[in-house]
Amino acid sequence: MVARLKLTVSVILAALVVVPAALQAQNQGRFVVMIPYFEPLEDADDDFGKDASKELRELINGLATHQPMKEGDIKDEAKRFDLKIEDLTCIQTRQLAAAVNVEVALCAAYTENADKSWTLNAEFWDIRSNESFKISETTVGEKEDAAAAMHIFTEFDGYVQQIRAAAFCADYATSQQWENALRQCDLAIDLNPGAVGTRYQRARIFYEMENYPDALTELEAVLEINGFHEDALQLGGFIATTEGLKEQARGYYGRYLDLNPGSASIRMNIAYELAKAGDPVGAMEFIQVGLDVDAENVDLWEQYGSFAFAAADAERAAAALTQPANGGDAPLSAEATGFYREAITAYEKVFAGKGEETPVGHLRNIMAAYIQLEELAAAIDVGERVVQTHSEEDVLWSIYADALQRDGQLDEAIAAIDRLKQINPDYPSASLRQGQWLIQAGRIDDAVAVLQGVAAQDAQQAEQAARMVFNDAYSEGYQKEDYAYSIAGMTAAKELPGISDEMRHQLNFWHGYSVYRLAVVEQGPNTLETAQSTLAKFQSAMALLRETGQYPGSVSVDLQELLGNVTTYVEIQEAIIKRGS
Repeated sequence: MVARLKLTVSVILAALVVVPAALQAQNQGRFVVMIPYFEPLEDADDDFGKDASKELRELINGLATHQPMKEGDIKDEAKRFDLKIEDLTCIQTRQLAAAVNVEVALCAAYTENADKSWTLNAEFWDIRSNESFKISETTVGEKEDAAAAMHIFTEFDGYVQQIRAAAFCADYATSQQWENALRQCDLAIDLNPGAVGTRYQRARIFYEMENYPDALTELEAVLEINGFHEDALQLGGFIATTEGLKEQARGYYGRYLDLNPGSASIRMNIAYELAKAGDPVGAMEFIQVGLDVDAENVDLWEQYGSFAFAAADAERAAAALTQPANGGDAPLSAEATGFYREAITAYEKVFAGKGEETPVGHLRNIMAAYIQLEELAAAIDVGERVVQTHSEEDVLWSIYADALQRDGQLDEAIAAIDRLKQINPDYPSASLRQGQWLIQAGRIDDAVAVLQGVAAQDAQQAEQAARMVFNDAYSEGYQKEDYAYSIAGMTAAKELPGISDEMRHQLNFWHGYSVYRLAVVEQGPNTLETAQSTLAKFQSAMALLRETGQYPGSVSVDLQELLGNVTTYVEIQEAIIKRGS
């Protein structure tokens, strides 16, 4: 499952890899750079900005791979949007570049110092990826507009190298040459530490290499630069979920949902991923926020119920692990109890909203939750309702029967299973359950009557049926020295058709042993009457014990010694009868 999801995420994220627009244009020819007048700050003289921008355009125009947008063209395009080149701010420059499909724009601003020098700051912007490449600050003299342009032009080469390395990084990643890709990404980041796209690409490479710790570290670097990077938040959430970092995953997904607060579908997808990774409580928290906004959203209630039920089951399973062997079922913790109640509330809202369209599994879970809470009357009430709206759903009749049986309504439970078998004659173990319930109620004859049919049809179930009757006869009869009960059970089990020779041998042994033990008690007075009463029993025990095959070898009883004892008792009873006669 994780591998399949990993592939899906990879395919989705592959479409999000941003190759710098400047490089795309370069691959097609000389790419265009918009260089407006440098912006004067704090009432600085604007002539320096005009002259320096002209010098820079001339320098870039001399390159084989780049060309500046002409000054006149910038003026004309600005005029179309009721702007003037003299007034363009950095934001307006970038907006204008995007509007006229120019790939790269320069933002440059300067201040005038007391000694008539100029302090200049500049950065190039890749318009499509919205990433910038900062030029180091410089100060030049009064008449050194050409020096200012040369400073920017010199560092512009670093920008070109950076986007080239970023593109190589993306190309190598596409062909899954991970080590080469990382080298190119590292080069691009060294040239421009603030390159968000490259850092994100590097995180994805670590993810593809299944180096999840380094992937998360790099994603954190992306989010330090851009805390609203949606792809980084999504990938971070997915990786943290996969690694079982519940709190970290919730943090990433929570920040992502802050950007999409009204999207129920996104919220449900994220919650599903958390629940699938073993964090149903975290999933509930995400759905709850959605319900706080839209309390009537049945889809959200549906997921909330499923996650609450899973959380309750998880709590119950964890408690069971702390129970000593044969310690019985662990009592429900307060947490599990609360989760079951929340599941019931959520599923009831779904049932109210969807009626007959409610998925069967949700209705079953309502009853199952009530059974876990030992609120059997409530479970039965729900069962009565749902078997009306979903009368042909065998699984609902099944759990409804369980609730009835647990509540002591055995005949009603048996009838519910009969209805289940009408709907689905092949429903697993339906007759066996009826037989088990009847056995537990001490109705052995009724149990055998039910089990006769299933035993005749299926050898495996015949064996199970015989085992059920035997276990009851052994535990409730032989072990409690109620040998009459044991004999009745062993006899009934042997009446079932289709049982194996091995099972019959086992039944014969304990049947014979029970008859022997009963006869030993009865013959104690050693009178003519007891001898006449027990002789046939000892003889019956001997016959049964001689029909046990290899079975006695699996119990700590010496069969030959036992048969010798039986023979002795037979002789004693015969002697008493002869003397009495």
